[in-house]
Amino acid sequence: MRNRQADHDSRGLTFQGTMLLNWETRTDDVASDRPAEDEKNERLLRTLLFSQDLHHEHGDESGDRMVADLARVEAKLDLLLDMVSDLLRQEQSPAVATPVELWLNGASWTSGTDRLPELGGRLWLSLYIDSRLAQPLRLPARVTDVAGIAESFRVTVAFEVLDEPVQDLLAKLIFRQHRRMIAQQKADKRSE
Repeated sequence: MRNRQADHDSRGLTFQGTMLLNWETRTDDVASDRPAEDEKNERLLRTLLFSQDLHHEHGDESGDRMVADLARVEAKLDLLLDMVSDLLRQEQSPAVATPVELWLNGASWTSGTDRLPELGGRLWLSLYIDSRLAQPLRLPARVTDVAGIAESFRVTVAFEVLDEPVQDLLAKLIFRQHRRMIAQQKADKRSE
């Protein structure tokens, strides 16, 4: 078992919250499913980032605003098509709401004792970052730690072979969520 403090320090920025989560054992080669999954993940992350934008940029008279609005609509339509397709093909066990910590190279979550992945096992991790969306972020991962905590377990995974655009968008999402978490903590302290 690794030094938890050293592991935590290497994570950098994290995104913490309760999310719907599901995982399935991966026995196949990641490369066979990677292009399709990367494309879906990229669209999902772009849509999440677009939907979280609170500050709309005011375009000049050259139509920049219209182009940006059209790109947002197109991204949402692409995501909608993927979600409908996934719902029609869905044959996996339901996701469970659990506290999740997400960072650029991995994630950890709390799990009951009924279903645990094997240490060193390869899996597909499905994270429903926005519970309003039926499509999860689906990432290939390897289990790096399974530790007992009271009556549950803390599972930690490292992501494998993330596409560069997916990694960049995930970094933006984590940074944004981390910044919001810090701002909320500061607001809570001021209100005390």
